[in-house]
Amino acid sequence: MKSKHPFIYTAFPPLWSEMKPECLGADIDKAIRTAGKNLDKIRNLTEDKISYESCIRAFDRACADLDNAWTAANHLDSVANSPELRKAIAEVLPKVTDFYAGIYLDDRLWNVIRKFSESEGAKSLDGYKKRLLEETVDDFKTSGADLPKDKKARYRQIESLLAQKTQKFSENVLDAIAAYEKRISDESELAGLPESALALAKKKAQKKGFDGWIFTLEQPSITPVLTYAESDRLRKSLWEASARVGVDEPYSNAKLMEDILSLRDEAAKILGYSNFADSVLFRRMAANGERALKFVEELHSKMSEAFKAETESLERFKAESTSSELLHLQPWEISYWAEKQFKKKYDFTLEQLRDYFPFDDVLSGLFALCQKLYGIEVRKVPTPDVWDESVEFFEVRSERGKLIGAFYADFFPRPVKRGGAWMNLLRPAKGLSPALGFIGGNFNEPANGRPALLSFDEVCTLFHEFGHLVHFFMMDCPEVGLRDVAWDFVELPSQIMENWCFKRECLDTFARHYRTAEPIPDRLFEPFLKSRKFRGATQCMRQLSFAYSDLLLHIRPADFLPEPEKKLDALLGGWRIPTATPGASILPRFTHIFGEPVGYAAGYYSYKWAEVLDADAFSKFERNGIFDPKTGREFMNKILRVGMTVSPEEAFENFMGRPPSMEALIKRTLED
Repeated sequence: MKSKHPFIYTAFPPLWSEMKPECLGADIDKAIRTAGKNLDKIRNLTEDKISYESCIRAFDRACADLDNAWTAANHLDSVANSPELRKAIAEVLPKVTDFYAGIYLDDRLWNVIRKFSESEGAKSLDGYKKRLLEETVDDFKTSGADLPKDKKARYRQIESLLAQKTQKFSENVLDAIAAYEKRISDESELAGLPESALALAKKKAQKKGFDGWIFTLEQPSITPVLTYAESDRLRKSLWEASARVGVDEPYSNAKLMEDILSLRDEAAKILGYSNFADSVLFRRMAANGERALKFVEELHSKMSEAFKAETESLERFKAESTSSELLHLQPWEISYWAEKQFKKKYDFTLEQLRDYFPFDDVLSGLFALCQKLYGIEVRKVPTPDVWDESVEFFEVRSERGKLIGAFYADFFPRPVKRGGAWMNLLRPAKGLSPALGFIGGNFNEPANGRPALLSFDEVCTLFHEFGHLVHFFMMDCPEVGLRDVAWDFVELPSQIMENWCFKRECLDTFARHYRTAEPIPDRLFEPFLKSRKFRGATQCMRQLSFAYSDLLLHIRPADFLPEPEKKLDALLGGWRIPTATPGASILPRFTHIFGEPVGYAAGYYSYKWAEVLDADAFSKFERNGIFDPKTGREFMNKILRVGMTVSPEEAFENFMGRPPSMEALIKRTLED
C-alpha cells in the first residue's frame, strides 16, 4: 500500500522509490506539526506532572519523525541527487533549520526542563538517566536558551543561513566534479596506467558512446592517473582540474567560505564563547580550540624532521632517476615519483595487491572478523526497495541471534552520488524496530569480465566505515540521545579496524587472487609489510595541515578574512610539501568543514586525535592476539556499547587501564 507520507516512514525497511521530491514539503510540514505537538505537551506540563518520563525522555523523542524524514531527504541528496530533489530540499531547508534552532531558544520549554533539573526528582537520578538530563540541560545552555530576546532572534537567523550556505557549498563541489571529464582517444597517452584504471575509463567512455577512454575527478579515476600515468601532461591536466573545484564559476565557493566563517564566529560570540572552535569543542575530549591546536602542533613537531627528510629524499630520487637538477617537484608529480621511489625501495607496488582483493571476498572477510571479535553475524538478504539497482542490503544479528540492525551497501560511483566514502545512521533502533544504516563508497567497479578489485587503500576504507556502522549498531542505551559519542572519539571504533588489514593472519582469511584463489605470496607480503611506514610522516603531515588550517580559521577567523586561502597559505610552509608550482588550497572543496553547518568544522583534528587512541588500543589486541574474543568483547562492552553513558576518557581508561599514549602512533608512523 502506497504511503501518503513516504518520508515519515513506519515500514522497515522504508520504500525509497516512493520518496519523491514533490512529497517532501508536505511530509516535512507534517513532521514539524507532530514535533510541535509533542513539545507542546512538555511546555504545558503542570508542576505536579513534571517527571523524567514526561519531561526529559519525552523531549529526547519528541522530534523522531522530523529527524527521520530529514535524514532520509539528505541521504537521498547524497546518493541520488537531482535538480528536483535539490529544489525540494532548498524550499524546506529554512523551515527545518528554523524549527530546530527554535527548540533550544524556547523560553517555555527551557523553563520546564530547568525546573525539573532543579527538582528533588532530578537529584535522585543516577546512571544513564542522570547523564541524559545533564546532556539535555547542556544542549539548551549551549544553544542560547539563556540569551536575551534580540540575540535569540539573530542566533536563529544565523543557524538558518548556515544551513543554506553549507548546503550550497556541497552542491558546488559535487557539480564541479560532475562537470569535468577528460577524453583520451590515443592509447599511447595512457602508458603506465594499471589495467583496472584503463578498464574503468573504457567503461565510462562506452556509457557515453565514445570510442576511447574517459577520466573524471572521482577518486577511482583521478588517483591512478596521478600515481601511475607516465604522461606528465595527463597528470597535470587532471591535477589542475581538481585544483579548480570550488574555485571557478559557476561553482565558486569563495564568498560562501567567507560567509560561513563569519557567521560561525558571530554565532559563537552570541553564545559567549571566544570563537567557534571553543563553542563546539568544550564538550569533546579536546575541551577547547587551543588545546586541540596544541595537540596538532605537538604532533607536527614530532613529525617535522622526518617529513623534511622524506621530502628531500623524494626530490633526490627524481633528480637521480632523470639525471636532472635537484629541484622541488611539481604538485602533479609527487604521487607519481613517490610510487616509483616506493617500487625501487621495495621492488613492489601496492597495485600488485589489487588482484587479491575481490570486493565480495573482502566484504566477507570483514564480516567474519567482526563475528570473531564481537560475536555478530552479518548476512546479505534480498534487497528491498532501493534508490539504485546496484545497492545491496544486509542484516546484523547479535551473538544471541537478535536483529540489532540492517544496512544498505552502495559502493560504486555514479554522477548523482557524492564522492568519498561514508557511513550514515538512517534511523536509530526503536522498540521492536532495529537500527537502519548505510555504508557507501566510490570504489573501482567490475569491468572487462573481472570482479570489482579493490586497492589496498580501499580495503582499509571499507574496514573503517564498517567500524562506524558496528559502533552505532552496538550502542544500546534506552535513551536515543545517549547513543552517540564525542566527535574526537567517534573515529576510534572505525580507525582501529584498519589495523587488521596489515596483519597476515587476518588477510589470509579473505585475500585471495581472483583467478587462482591463492593467498598473498610472501614475495608480495613481506615488502608490503616493510612498506607500511613509507612516507609515514608525509601522510601524517597532510592530515595535520588540514587540521591546522581548520583550527586557525575557526579560532582566529578575522586574521584570515577576506580571501582565507591566500592568508592561510603563508602559514603552511612547514606543513606542506614545497612544490615548484604552488600547491592548491583544499579550502574551496573542503566539504568536511564547509559542507555542513558544523560537521567536522573545528574538529578535523579528530582524525589524528582518534588515531592516537586507535594505535594505543590496538596494542592490547597485539599483546593478547588479534582475534582474541575476550579482548574483542571487552572492546565491545567498554568502548562500542557505552555511547555517552560514560565520558570518552573514562571509556578508554576502562579498556586500557590507563590514559592514552601518543607513542604507539609515533612507532606505527615513522621508520626507524
